[in-house]
Amino acid sequence: MGDSYSGGGGLADFEVLSSPIKPPCIYVPGDVHRASQLFGSFVMQSRILANGRRRTSVLGFTLIELLVVIAIIALLISILLPSLEAARRQAKLNACLSHIKNISTSSRVYEADDPSGWGIPVHPGQYMQPANQPTFVGAYEWGGKSGIGWDSWVPGLGALGSKYGTKAGFGPATRPMNAIIYKGGFKDFGPSLSNLSNFDRMGATRDTELELDLFKCPGDDGPPRGAHCEDWLNNSERSSYDHFGNSYAANVFMTAPAGGGEMKSNSPYLRPTTRVPTPARTLYYEENIGRWAWSCKAELPECESALGLPGVDPGPTKALRGWHGKDWTYNRAFVDAHAETQKIYLEGTENADGYAQHYRNERLSSYPKWDGAEGDFETYQCIIVRGDGWQKDTMPADLIKTGLIKSGGGRPSYENCVRSAD
Repeated sequence: MGDSYSGGGGLADFEVLSSPIKPPCIYVPGDVHRASQLFGSFVMQSRILANGRRRTSVLGFTLIELLVVIAIIALLISILLPSLEAARRQAKLNACLSHIKNISTSSRVYEADDPSGWGIPVHPGQYMQPANQPTFVGAYEWGGKSGIGWDSWVPGLGALGSKYGTKAGFGPATRPMNAIIYKGGFKDFGPSLSNLSNFDRMGATRDTELELDLFKCPGDDGPPRGAHCEDWLNNSERSSYDHFGNSYAANVFMTAPAGGGEMKSNSPYLRPTTRVPTPARTLYYEENIGRWAWSCKAELPECESALGLPGVDPGPTKALRGWHGKDWTYNRAFVDAHAETQKIYLEGTENADGYAQHYRNERLSSYPKWDGAEGDFETYQCIIVRGDGWQKDTMPADLIKTGLIKSGGGRPSYENCVRSAD
């Protein structure tokens, strides 16, 4: 009659295997697949015994199935993580690029108000330092917060004795672009012309803790492996923003006679913007990690032999990293206020030691005079510094006298800060 005997004797041992009405909450074997979709990792299969009791069994994943699921999840993670990391880096790159573009735009605003028409703000201490022993050329002091690098500059103060800090005269109140961007400015907690002994420790400490987002690149995670100030390289965990008070460096490309002499600006620094011949190509600002990438070994052969310029040491890997995951690649802004990401590397110039060149010189239609004599390519070839879509120099415009004296050899814009290659 549709019932069957399963053996053993006793009413309780009879199972109801078929019924004209299927109980709504009972799943028979044909429903197991659909139930697994509804309940996920397990399903409950129930059957009614003849004595009215319900027998329930749990169907779960086998070990092999579980391992397959785990393997699939691990594979998805391995695929997605690099993509997520690349997206984070790209977001930081874009933010840094936006910051440096806004800085170049602010320079145009500064230029409009400056009596000399200078676009890169000049720190008031520029002409207060000893001419024969200049201590800075203005690459960082135009904007930002108080830095904590080179903390032995003023002895006995720790980080507050920084060369780039409030005590040394470079707190945020003295950095001229800050007045353009942050209306109301900052209180000066350091010495001034009227009060050289003035110094507020608590205020100076706050100056080092400021979060001035425009001057801070989100990707700024420390120095390169070489080709920068030794003091920063020795503090590899410290950002440029904390060390110098700024993630960005101004183009303060200087020149001087090979054996020393007066420094002259061959850049937009101390130069009216209207006297920059190619503003769309001439550098204004760049990410500080790549400030000296262009001068890394190998220098042009004619400059290395004639001037004793072997190039800056890029470090043990012979590759200079950037903040955004690519070697030799940096965000840069230009005098016309546009900004772009550029690679500072001349493909195909690698020598037998694995070093490459990073700039080239170009022959010009005219040259400024040098010490009263007519200039030529041979005279200027080592200070015509250019690459694809960029140039450090402002040739053929005249060089601008600074009144500061460079002693000894080497490029004056090294600021006695970087180490040449052996």
